[in-house]
Amino acid sequence: MNRFLDLAAKQAARSGCRYLVGAVVTRSGRVLVTSCNRYRNSPGIDFRHATFHAEEMALRRAQHVHGAVIHIARINRAGEPRLARPCPRCISALVARGIIRAHYTTAGQPGVLYLT
Repeated sequence: MNRFLDLAAKQAARSGCRYLVGAVVTRSGRVLVTSCNRYRNSPGIDFRHATFHAEEMALRRAQHVHGAVIHIARINRAGEPRLARPCPRCISALVARGIIRAHYTTAGQPGVLYLT
């Protein structure tokens, strides 16, 4: 993995959710913001909307991300990378904020998604 996906994996390890996902937004090789997914309410109350995705948290925390790149990592409890391709809702949010590319982990080689 590259250094930004490694940093996203470290953020994922901080998550308290069932799926450990972290995100790092960069521009010109500089980190703008980091985040992990978080609970927003009890899954027993509203299972479908129980968490903020790591991408959503990063966009909430960042101010000027137009032209930036997001790196998303998902790990299992052993710290091994797993598929972290953004969901359709997160892709829409990333495109709306001007993110141009998403790098994400898989069980094999990292993937890339061009959003322009």
